[in-house]
Amino acid sequence: MLYRRILLFIYVIVITAMSLLPASALPIPKSGLFPHADKVVHFGMYAAFTFLLFFAFPVKFSGKKSQFLPLLYVVIWGTGMEILQGMGGYRNFSHMDILANILGFFPGWIAWRVLLKKPEPEFNL
Repeated sequence: MLYRRILLFIYVIVITAMSLLPASALPIPKSGLFPHADKVVHFGMYAAFTFLLFFAFPVKFSGKKSQFLPLLYVVIWGTGMEILQGMGGYRNFSHMDILANILGFFPGWIAWRVLLKKPEPEFNL
């Protein structure tokens, strides 16, 4: 299990670096790939982030209610990165990037449930 948490930690460092580096330092063609390609990147990065949260802490996030706790982490981290970008002066704050980050939760969660064949957790009060 430790290797899973280390993998998550490394990914958080990567996602943070990619979010906070100047856009000119990123390996992106000057002309852009296609309109709004960055939204697809945000979506994918946070889908992977969600998957790795479940992968690193499968028991912690296995309950009916607690499986949406990673959504809170995605909202907080994704929004925080956008706020820091806006404060840095060399990147722009974007509500649409935040939305793409948050929407990335869902494919990550679905991938965790499908790929690892997690059964529906029981809900007991």
